Amino acid sequence: MEYIDVHTHSRRKNGIFVQNIFAQELTDHFKPEVFCSIGFHPWHIEQFPAEKMMDALQTHAGNKLVLAIGECGLDKNIQTVLSVQEKVFLAQLEIAESVGKPVIIHCVRAYTEIIKLRKSLKWTVPWLFHWFNSSYEVATDLIESGCYLSFGRSLLKPDGKNAGVFARLPVDRLFLETDDANVSVEELYQKAAQIKEISQDELRRSIRMNFTRLFGV
Repeated sequence: MEYIDVHTHSRRKNGIFVQNIFAQELTDHFKPEVFCSIGFHPWHIEQFPAEKMMDALQTHAGNKLVLAIGECGLDKNIQTVLSVQEKVFLAQLEIAESVGKPVIIHCVRAYTEIIKLRKSLKWTVPWLFHWFNSSYEVATDLIESGCYLSFGRSLLKPDGKNAGVFARLPVDRLFLETDDANVSVEELYQKAAQIKEISQDELRRSIRMNFTRLFGV
């Protein structure tokens, strides 16, 4: 059973992975060769024209190798006004709805706002929160709202805060990712299996089923 890296900024030599592609990297000649997600990151909102970025996303969103829209979302650690971020985020949620594909969400200190948004509007596509870093209560709220959570390098931290959250969550809503961290996906699976007190084979099987359920591949 292969390892699945659900969100990465680089290509892996083996296994199954979803490579993140930023909206500004999309050109008329863009042709993905691997599974990918495409999105307009909140960090880049003031650097590139949003309307042009949305057009690029809409153009390529239907490609079979584009599994999801994102990463996109809200980040309270940046200077871009939150209302501007929300407008761009909503536009991408609408694109995802139009093509029936999941959304990979970047969320920094904005879980309350995104949960409210999830519950206030009738979104039909699932959302995956990448690099989840919050409490068990927030995690449970998101899962009950139909979302998936992805964990990364934080599982390896000595303080064990995120590991403690991960241990209590249902495995059928979880993923693992390397993002842009200098860590191997194999190392993450080894640690995650220890935390869950299950074998790596069982963990890989579970995440493979999650992958098929979420992305349909």
